[in-house]
Amino acid sequence: MAEATVLESSPLLGIVRFHDGGDVSGAVEALVSGGIELVEVTIDTPGALAAVERAAGDGRVVGVGTVVSVEQVRACAAAGARFVVSPGLIADVIRDARELGLEPVPGVFTATEILTATAAGARVMKLFPASCGGPSYLRALRGPFPTTALVPTGGVRLDEIVAYFDAGATVVALGSALVGRSAPRTDNELELIAAQAARATDVARQAVLPAAAADRSGSTS
Repeated sequence: MAEATVLESSPLLGIVRFHDGGDVSGAVEALVSGGIELVEVTIDTPGALAAVERAAGDGRVVGVGTVVSVEQVRACAAAGARFVVSPGLIADVIRDARELGLEPVPGVFTATEILTATAAGARVMKLFPASCGGPSYLRALRGPFPTTALVPTGGVRLDEIVAYFDAGATVVALGSALVGRSAPRTDNELELIAAQAARATDVARQAVLPAAAADRSGSTS
């Protein structure tokens, strides 16, 4: 059995992406307080690396998204990121991330891209944009790729979490569905993020626990 990656330690990945200034670190902590243990901050978010460094210093499992160059990979490693996520498949990013001890998560959509990413050394991949195919597309990919770690990302709604896990998602990524599109500026906005994260976590647990129980039953029969 392949070694589990850092992204397989929790069923949900919360994505923080804002284009305006605000409490980025607060948004990260609100997600964590709501039960989401994996958080990605996109590098184009103002103050992204500072927020990642702070979260990493607090022991959070945090990564950086929208990483497209080796220079960005090195900056992410210096900030304490555990993984880097890309919108597409960039071999140099995969290679340098692995060399620096980070988990690369390239964006893929087709079977060819999955094969290419695997050959480049990726162990977990971002299925992006997931909303273009939905759970049924992920299920179709599971035919030729039954064990590839796939993280549906992009336009995923809370009411689709169960369907994505049923289709074979390894982890489900949620962005604006959790944190909105504007950075929080008040305690009330942070509380809303935490509450939304808690709702998503409850749904994910209901979807994942029966499957885990079935796996344990199968392994002991």
